[in-house]
Amino acid sequence: MVSKVFEGTNVEIPAVLANRDRRVATQTKLLREHPSQVVVACKLNIPGPVKNSAAIQAFFTAGLADLENQWLASGQPFEIAASWEDAPTGPERFYLLYSAGVTVKEGTVHFEERQPANRLFDLDVLITNGGEAHSLSRGNFDLPVRTCLICGRPAKECGRSRRHSVEELQVRVAKLIDEATAANQRETVAELLADQAVEAMLNEVVTWPKPGLVDPVEHRAHPDMDVFTFIQSATSLRPYFKQAATAGLNFPAGQPRPLLFSQLRLLGQRAEATMFKATAGINTHKGTIFSLGILTGAVAALKGRRLPVTQLNVQRVVKEMLADLLATDLDGLNQEQTLTAGERQYLAYGQTGIRGEAASGFPTVFKAGLPTWRANWGMNQNDRQLTAFLAIARHTDDTTLVKRAGDPAILAWKDQQLDRFFELGGLTTKQGRQFLVDLEKDFSDRHLSLGGAADLLIATIFLDSVMEGDNDHGTKD
Repeated sequence: MVSKVFEGTNVEIPAVLANRDRRVATQTKLLREHPSQVVVACKLNIPGPVKNSAAIQAFFTAGLADLENQWLASGQPFEIAASWEDAPTGPERFYLLYSAGVTVKEGTVHFEERQPANRLFDLDVLITNGGEAHSLSRGNFDLPVRTCLICGRPAKECGRSRRHSVEELQVRVAKLIDEATAANQRETVAELLADQAVEAMLNEVVTWPKPGLVDPVEHRAHPDMDVFTFIQSATSLRPYFKQAATAGLNFPAGQPRPLLFSQLRLLGQRAEATMFKATAGINTHKGTIFSLGILTGAVAALKGRRLPVTQLNVQRVVKEMLADLLATDLDGLNQEQTLTAGERQYLAYGQTGIRGEAASGFPTVFKAGLPTWRANWGMNQNDRQLTAFLAIARHTDDTTLVKRAGDPAILAWKDQQLDRFFELGGLTTKQGRQFLVDLEKDFSDRHLSLGGAADLLIATIFLDSVMEGDNDHGTKD
């Protein structure tokens, strides 16, 4: 069955011939006005009477964006001289380049042969020679001839003999366009998720006043870093989050989900090195690399399977990914090993920290962070984020706080302080705001930190930006 690629208007032969005359006239005019430049005339080889549709036009636009990137990467300046991309006769675009004709031709052939769908592009390279227009052919430069989309024979041979029916060619063309479009969509989703991850990190650091954390006003609890350190760190990690999204989007159906986590963990270890390089050795986002990397991969995995990004589905995928995490990381630990801070606290106090939170599907985010965030939509963004952060802090056993205090009893004190803040009306009252300012000073004076809660605020902001509602009836894959 032919896909939506061919849901367009049938074009009659007279219109095709008139368009050919228009193309030749445009090429002639461009070569006459720009005799020292190379003209590249771009169109598609589409079989049958339908030459344009929304799907065909989107494929054409995305493909030429890729071609433009190829030119930019090879130092070939270009400009768009003419185009008619919504014409029923098919999308067309004309470029002017400032490079040698042979260089441009070699590049267009490379583009056409780089992946199967690119073979649908017909990129005609034209130059002025002796005052006459000349089209550079593959044969002039001993470049490979075009091959048939179906059988691999020389395309001209199959065309002359009409070896394949129009319907057969349409099925193949539709498949190529659909596959390329799906790949382009995955790339777009990966870019967007990476942007949303970094945006969540930046939103967290500018929220003020956060007890024991870095914000634009003060950072005495973390004297080795400031808001600018966090900005440098967050922006350096964007490629990692795009990789995490790409891994999730393309994770094969039927493969065990712990394998996806193993992939993300490897990427995360490399991201830590990137972070330390950006911050001159300061640990700004190690916990975020872990938690937000998992969530980015999980959300991407749902999008890759075209499943709704709901609480039920996100938590299910995360739990499946991390089914073996606690046993793998924490069982069998002993004090004679070289341990991380989280591992030491597990042995000393039995706290599973961010590992336990993640393995349980981030319950604090879904039970405290997101409900508080959504309940306060009328607040300005800073106060909304701050209120969500304090709700998260109240409902999590922050291992960073325990580490700084050296005693888990600090958690009960923390809960008492935050209960008092909310009893005073939180950020809606003058008394609540003053209490929070005083609490921030107390945290800074005592060098206490709520770093674990900060990571969960980032997760909250990210999930709110990507979730398609909080209904709990997603479909399992």
